[in-house]
Amino acid sequence: MRWVRTTMWVAVGFLFAGLGALNWRAQLQTQQKLDALTAALAERPAPVPAPAPPAPALAPAGSVPRELSKIALPPYVIEAPDLLLVEVIQRRPEVETGRVASGRPADEPVRALVTDRLPVQPISGQYPVRPDGSIGLGFWGSVPVSGLTLEQAAGAIRVHLAAREPLKEYGTRAESLVVIVDVAAYNSKRYYVIVTDAAGEKVFSFPVTGSETVLDALSDKKELTDVGGRRKVWIARRPLQPDQPLQILPVDWAAITQTGAPSTNYQVMPGDRIHVTRAAD
Repeated sequence: MRWVRTTMWVAVGFLFAGLGALNWRAQLQTQQKLDALTAALAERPAPVPAPAPPAPALAPAGSVPRELSKIALPPYVIEAPDLLLVEVIQRRPEVETGRVASGRPADEPVRALVTDRLPVQPISGQYPVRPDGSIGLGFWGSVPVSGLTLEQAAGAIRVHLAAREPLKEYGTRAESLVVIVDVAAYNSKRYYVIVTDAAGEKVFSFPVTGSETVLDALSDKKELTDVGGRRKVWIARRPLQPDQPLQILPVDWAAITQTGAPSTNYQVMPGDRIHVTRAAD
C-alpha cells in the first residue's frame, strides 16, 4: 500500500507542475499582447485637437442693411405656428349673359367669367399651421405646407383638391381652381430683445414684419420702457451658413436717438438677438 500512496503523491506533484507551466505560459502570452498593444499605441500619431469655435465677427461697415439702405427679405417660408389666410374658388367656363354691351353690335353676346365656391364645404378663412407643418381644410383633408413659399403652398393645395373624389365627380381640374394663400399672422419669424439689468435677463419676442430697424424694435413697446439712459445696445446675428461666424453689430443708441444718425440703425432680420444692457458708469 505504501508504494500506491507514493505513486499517488508523485502523480499529484506532476499535475500541479503541469498546471503551473500552463499558468506561466498564459501569463507570458498575456504580457506579450499587452506589450504589442502598448507599442502600437506609441506608434499611433496623437489625435488632432478639434478646431476652436469661430469667434464672433464684427460686420464690415456698409455690408449690413440699415435705415436708408434696407433690402427686401426673401420669399416668406411658411412654418408652424404661422396663421394663413386661404381662399379657394372654382373658375367656370365663360358663359353668355344674354346682355348687350355698349359699343358692340346688338347680335354679339357678352361673355362673362363665372366663379363658384367649392361644393360640400367652402375653403375661406384663417388656417393655423399645425406642429406637423400641415393645415387642416376640414372635409378636404390636410395639406403639408411647412417649408413652402406662399406660391408653392397655393400650388400644393390646388393639386391636393383636384385629386379629391367630390371634385373629380364635378369634372373640376386643377387649372380651374383659384387658390389664394397669404399670411394672416407672422408667428414663426421673430426677433428677440434681451434686456439685462441688476435683476438678470428678460427676453421679449416680437414678429418680424420685414422693414423694422433697431429703433423700431425698441420703441413703442410697453415691455421696453427703460431702454434709454446709460444703456449699451448690440445685435447678435446668427450666420446664414453653418460655417460662418456669428455676427456682432454694435449699435450707437445715442447717435440714433439724439442726432438721427442711420449708420447703426440696422434693419432687423428674423432670429436677431438685440441685447440691451446697462453700460459701465
